[in-house]
Amino acid sequence: MSVVPFKILIVEDDVTLNRGLVHVIKKMGYDVYSTKSGEQALKQIKQHSFDLVISDLKLPGIDGKQVLKAAKKYDAGIMFIMITAYGTVDTAVSAMKEGAEDYILKPFDMEELKVVVKKTLEKKSLLIDNIHLKRQLKQEYSFDNIIGNSPSMMAVFKTIHHVKDSKSTVLICGETGTGKELVAKAIHYNGDRAAKPYIPVNCAAINENLMSSELFGHVKGAYTGAISDKQGFFEAANGGTLFLDEIGDIGKGLQQTLLRAIESGEIRPVGSFERKIVQVRIIAATNRNLEDMVEKGRFREDLYYRLNVVTISLPPLRERIEDIALLAFYFLRRYAAQNNKQIDQISYDALKLMEKYNWPGNVRELENIIERATLFEETPALTVESLPSIFRHSVSRPPRRNINSLDQMNRTHIEEVLESTGGNKTEASKILGINRSTLYRIMKRFKI
Repeated sequence: MSVVPFKILIVEDDVTLNRGLVHVIKKMGYDVYSTKSGEQALKQIKQHSFDLVISDLKLPGIDGKQVLKAAKKYDAGIMFIMITAYGTVDTAVSAMKEGAEDYILKPFDMEELKVVVKKTLEKKSLLIDNIHLKRQLKQEYSFDNIIGNSPSMMAVFKTIHHVKDSKSTVLICGETGTGKELVAKAIHYNGDRAAKPYIPVNCAAINENLMSSELFGHVKGAYTGAISDKQGFFEAANGGTLFLDEIGDIGKGLQQTLLRAIESGEIRPVGSFERKIVQVRIIAATNRNLEDMVEKGRFREDLYYRLNVVTISLPPLRERIEDIALLAFYFLRRYAAQNNKQIDQISYDALKLMEKYNWPGNVRELENIIERATLFEETPALTVESLPSIFRHSVSRPPRRNINSLDQMNRTHIEEVLESTGGNKTEASKILGINRSTLYRIMKRFKI
């Protein structure tokens, strides 16, 4: 919660009660002003920026309800607590409909008042935090749909800016769900190739036997089922950008062909003797440790260095805690508008819970959680109760084991999500932001 020097105005014509309220509120650590009439209260409200007004409902001249109406017109964000006697409870309830946050009945215990004041100012603090985060989103903390103001993300934005007009190959590294394709799109669409094709290819999703045909195309009759000539991804991306996602999943045989195409700019469709010249900017991405794969002989060293001209390392969400609130509000705004929901706040406790979570599915998981929470929330704010129970239980999981490689980290993520869902693969795939078939393939690869 924000540390705010809250300023409070007491409006009470009973001199003894007025002094008592000032004394108690000052001891709570707040900046306190006081007055004995509604007229004087309105003058002070115009002179000072008060966070909270504690006013008796019955005052000589202008009463508390009139003070409330006038003050709200002057400052819609000012909070009100009404002090009322038993005979005027209905009027106090009516005042709450006009915008008062709470009321307290005479005679009251000062400890009771302190609880009401604290609760009201917690609400005020939440509103201040929400406004601050919304303002942050309007500042230079995003690059297209990539959100962040942490030092690690500022470094990513700076690298994107430097390479967007370059012909150099870029390798984007990061765990599943960190936004690798968003970075690839940001490089392409903010650079001088923006009007040219952007072709994304998920290397892990294409059958290895068909990969050459998909990348370089084929001619009619090249193999059974090749009933006509087909253009490959390289040719389709000519003049633009070819994004090779999950590059670590391509086989050793194809790696050499890919290296030759990147180095020479020449491709040869399957079944053809004709070579074609293409001008393609390559951006590759992986959630694997390619250096480790090179050492183990599973990835060509020359291809690795050809891809690794510029490296962008995307940090996992658990290492950029300061970005979680910004991202949460960004997704809340998107999905509230998309679903025509009047939700514009996230409670302090919910944000803190998000910051404690280790986010195995990274930004994609956060987006999915906010989307689902927005769909089912009926109030103006997302709270702890809006979050999935699986998510809340997962916060209390023991710390991660020591992890020595990116592959091991990804495996640990999958295992933790499966554990949190009780082995429910459908729910686990939703949390991770991938489909079930991809989850099965990853489980098979990691022998989970």
